[in-house]
Amino acid sequence: MQIQTEQSGRLAELAVQLAQATAKAAEARAELKKAERRSDRADEAVTAISYEYDLERLRLWGDSPDVAVLMAPGGSMCLWYAGEALAKAHGLGWGMQWADTKQTVLYVQLNRGEAGAVERAAAGVRFFAPHVKPKHGMVRFGVRHRESSDFALELRWSVKSGAAKIVRMRHGFEDGVQPFPSLEDALRHIEAEHWIEDIIDLPAGQKLLG
Repeated sequence: MQIQTEQSGRLAELAVQLAQATAKAAEARAELKKAERRSDRADEAVTAISYEYDLERLRLWGDSPDVAVLMAPGGSMCLWYAGEALAKAHGLGWGMQWADTKQTVLYVQLNRGEAGAVERAAAGVRFFAPHVKPKHGMVRFGVRHRESSDFALELRWSVKSGAAKIVRMRHGFEDGVQPFPSLEDALRHIEAEHWIEDIIDLPAGQKLLG
């Protein structure tokens, strides 16, 4: 009988401890939820103020934006959209992020047979090149093409020598390199072999026979 009494007393003691621990856990969860809500509100405030801050920077920059800032990570969406618009105005695409430099990737995207496309792309590359962090002495641009599900392409250009190369990438590793004496030569190769759409642009006044 004494043993049963001791056991029941111990059980009651544990029941009290369990109830207390459960209450403390519930209290901690409630406090955690409050803290998470405070954190969410603080994050929302940071996002809103950052957006306003970046809008003011864009206003002050006017027609001369800080391209390096637009390409840098951590900016608000208004900077991202401003960078995208600037890239588009220079005939380039705007998208992902380089894993090593953390800069936004600028993309060359050419259609076959589109009049003036190579010249526009070359001008775009030259505009952004001073702001692109070089790798092994060359600036990098992605290449959007119709076979992107099979392999990736990078356009690499040496501002100093003027030479360029197209690098085929598979699973993050180089799978082939094709050198070119100039940026325009590399772009003409992309237009001929790695185009997105097949377009025929005719000179003004000229018509297809039919």
